[in-house]
Amino acid sequence: MNFTDLENTILNRINYYIGKNKRVNIETIAKDCFVSKGTIVKLAKKLGFSGYSEMYYVTLASSKKPFSADYSDVKQIFQNDRSQNYVNTLCDLLWNYRNSKIYIDSLGICDTARDYYLQKLLIFGFNASSSYHSQAFHVKNPGLYMFMSYSGNNSTVIDKIKIAIDNDFNVIALTANQNSLLGELANSTIVVSGNRSSIEDYKPNLFTANLIILFEFVLSRYSEKYLKSEQNTNYEK
Repeated sequence: MNFTDLENTILNRINYYIGKNKRVNIETIAKDCFVSKGTIVKLAKKLGFSGYSEMYYVTLASSKKPFSADYSDVKQIFQNDRSQNYVNTLCDLLWNYRNSKIYIDSLGICDTARDYYLQKLLIFGFNASSSYHSQAFHVKNPGLYMFMSYSGNNSTVIDKIKIAIDNDFNVIALTANQNSLLGELANSTIVVSGNRSSIEDYKPNLFTANLIILFEFVLSRYSEKYLKSEQNTNYEK
């Protein structure tokens, strides 16, 4: 099939974005190539496709570098001083309470992050669980209590935090609202960014995602700082 110079320019531009592992819509291609969307649709139909979307995804599927959701560069986001302080604080707390009970609770949609934390802590050998009842805090060896809540102002949260503190648990608040009641009562507060919006004007709320990403960095730091050094010490013996 023969293509005009303009058609080749359009196809090359689509392949350029695919090569960069970026999704691209018809508006962007039209702007980059100084053509109308109709011209691009006409090319798609010339190739036997119903429209731009089908042409794009077939080209994507046949390329050597199919699109993949890669967020590995998120590490750069957590390189600021405050985030690093949070990572180091949680890392050291885990080490200090490695032989104690660790409770993790949450409120709302971040229950997913709570379950993730619990599973990861169990994999790392910690004695971790949720505190389904206030009696759970009545133990001889008080430990660490982490509570996740976007707003941090629910009465249920406050009651549990007070009981934990009264029983000498070290309470860590993970919240988007530093000035919340949860943040004020807790021994330490980790501020995790998030964004609330209406369904009609929805914006990505990364609170739960940021909780999980944060903990991955904490565990990585914990492994590097404590587990590797401990392993090296055992080898030396």
